[in-house]
Amino acid sequence: MKRIALFFGSFNPIHYGHIHIALAVLAKDKADEVQFVLTPHNPFKDPADLWPEAHRWAMLQEVLATYPNMVPNDIELKLPKPNYTATTLKQLRAQFPNHDYSLLLGADTAASLSSWHQAAYVQQFPLLIYPRAGSTLSSFSEDQLLQEVPLQEISASQIRTTQDPTLLNRWLPPAVLAYLSKHRHLIDT
Repeated sequence: MKRIALFFGSFNPIHYGHIHIALAVLAKDKADEVQFVLTPHNPFKDPADLWPEAHRWAMLQEVLATYPNMVPNDIELKLPKPNYTATTLKQLRAQFPNHDYSLLLGADTAASLSSWHQAAYVQQFPLLIYPRAGSTLSSFSEDQLLQEVPLQEISASQIRTTQDPTLLNRWLPPAVLAYLSKHRHLIDT
């Protein structure tokens, strides 16, 4: 049975913080593969803040092509919006019953899990939790925590608002920088 860690996100855009977390999951043998599930519209976020999903999907594919055992997953692009993790998990289980899924979540997101749509269903899946600024890890069990994964001080909202090329070079993989350079209108809005 293949162990898949599902890393849900808007990836608006994908950055080194995301990659760092996925590398830690693989290095610690918590999964055989990390699937980055692009969420077109998280029901807890304002869709006006999102770049078009086609651009986010293109960047995700370009970046992950260079990393073994990291795979972009477009299932939520094909499901009704807004996207609910429970719906996605049911669809994945139906399509791939021989995969063993876990959820890769930031501590801030994991803390709100009980308020999610069909939370009881989602909570059946093992959690892999990484640190996030302003969130405590004390309410999670040791087997859920990604131990020794340093807090990443990168946020997609900072990336979308900064004009500092030094920071962008530090935060973004070359494929994202090239894509944004080609599609400059994304970061000039």
